[in-house]
Amino acid sequence: MTFSGSLHVYPRSFQRLSALAFGLALLLISQTAIAHPGSLWGIDLSSVVALRDQARIAAYRSAGAPGERLNRVSTIVLDPGHGGDNSGAIGVAGIREKHLTLELAYHLREAIQERYPDVRVVMTRYWDTSLSLPERVHLANLAQADVFLSLHYNAAVHNRAVGYETFYLRPQDVTPEPAPVEEHTDHHDASPIEGARLVGQHGDDLVFIQRDLIRAHQHELSARLAHSVQNGFRGHLDSIDRGVKQANFGVLRGAHMPAVVVEAGFLTHPDEGSRLIERAHRQRVVNALLDAIVNFDAELEHVLDDQP
Repeated sequence: MTFSGSLHVYPRSFQRLSALAFGLALLLISQTAIAHPGSLWGIDLSSVVALRDQARIAAYRSAGAPGERLNRVSTIVLDPGHGGDNSGAIGVAGIREKHLTLELAYHLREAIQERYPDVRVVMTRYWDTSLSLPERVHLANLAQADVFLSLHYNAAVHNRAVGYETFYLRPQDVTPEPAPVEEHTDHHDASPIEGARLVGQHGDDLVFIQRDLIRAHQHELSARLAHSVQNGFRGHLDSIDRGVKQANFGVLRGAHMPAVVVEAGFLTHPDEGSRLIERAHRQRVVNALLDAIVNFDAELEHVLDDQP
C-alpha cells in the first residue's frame, strides 16, 4: 500500500499522529523558551511558554467547574536550584541536589494545579540544564509572578547540621525597578506609588522616597512569604526549625515580587539526608509548601485590603 493510500484509509490515525507531533514540538519549544528566554525562529517564546497553561485555565473557567481559588496569587514561579554542570550539594546517598530540586518542583507544580486549576505555575527549568542566577530572576519577572520560590536542599562541611530554613533578602539588597523620571519638567508625572507625584526639580528626591517605599513593601511581603514557608515546614516536617533568615542571595536580587530561598533539609546529615530521597518525605515537603502558598495568599489579601 502506498503512503497516499495510507492517508486515505487511515485519516484519523494520521491526524492523531500529526497532533501528537505538533504537541511534542510545542512542548520542546516551550521548554526551550524557559531555559533560553527570547525568541526562536521568530516566535515570541514568552507567549508559547504560557500556551499550555492558558488552554488549561481557559478550559477550567469555561466549564464552570467548582474548585478552590486563591485570592491574590495567580502566577507562581518555581525555581529548581542548580542544574546542568552545577550539581549543588551531593547527599549521603550519592543523590545530587539538582535532581532532587527538579523532582520537587514537578510534584509541587502538579499539586498546585490539581488544587487550584486556574493558577499558572512556571518553572525556571524543566530538565537538567544550566541557568545563571540573573536568568532565573529574569524569568520570574518576565512571567509577572506573584510568588517566587527558589527550591534547594542544604549541605554542611560536617554531618551534624540538620533542619529546614528559609531566606529572604536584607532590606538594603532589595532592588525594585526604579521609576522613570524626567528631570526639571514643568508637569507632574504619575508615580507607581498611588498618591505620589514627581514635581519639577524635586523629582529626584521623590524618586528616592518612592524607591524606599517600594523596597520596604517588597521586603515586608517577602518576609511574610518566608514565615509562611517556615510555618508550613513546621506543620509537616519532623526536623529542626532553623528559622527565617536574611541573606544577600543572588537568585533573589532584582526580583519584582515576594521571593524566598527554600532550604528543605540537609543532604549531608546521615538520617535526614536519607529521608530526603524518600517519596513520602518529598510529599510532606510538597504539602508544606502548598500550605505556605495558601496562607501567604490569605495574608496578602489582608495586607492589600488594609492599604489606603
